[in-house]
Amino acid sequence: MTRLPRSRPHYTPRRLVRLMNLWPPLLGTGIRVQEIADDWTYARVKLLLNRVNRNQHGTAFGGSIGAMSDAFYAILLMHQLGKDYKVWDQAAQIEYVSPGVGTVYGTFRMPAEKVAEIRERCDRGEKVLEWFETDLTLRDGTVVARIRRQVYARRKPASPAVARPARRSRRSIWSAGVVLAKVCRSPR
Repeated sequence: MTRLPRSRPHYTPRRLVRLMNLWPPLLGTGIRVQEIADDWTYARVKLLLNRVNRNQHGTAFGGSIGAMSDAFYAILLMHQLGKDYKVWDQAAQIEYVSPGVGTVYGTFRMPAEKVAEIRERCDRGEKVLEWFETDLTLRDGTVVARIRRQVYARRKPASPAVARPARRSRRSIWSAGVVLAKVCRSPR
């Protein structure tokens, strides 16, 4: 019998939104995923300013702003490419432009055309490192931060089917135990 490698669970965008909004690192920092597109081409996220994520000036803590952008490009790319590809967040750059004095909003886009280009490069055996950018803004459009995220993608190597070692029957294990017991009891 062959054992297939485990693949990541498949979530619908709606289910992933619910799970991410209950995930302690996002929940505790006031980050809420508002929507993930059914075709995985964009995600909308907001950071609710509250007592926990305010800095000493009463504005949004920079770490929360950074966390707000974490993994969304990788998640969108991962679900569009499928389970035959490895996708990770590789690097991040954040430029803080103005104070986050209220709820901060961000939309992360992963266009299907860009995904097709990345898939083609991965299928040629390349390791792909691609930068994506977005502005995080207040409701009135004031830019709070400019985010750049580098995403790593590569096709997984084709792994041969892994065969399980043959299991011994209980009888053979029992027989081996009896033989061992006889050897141990025999006088020398």
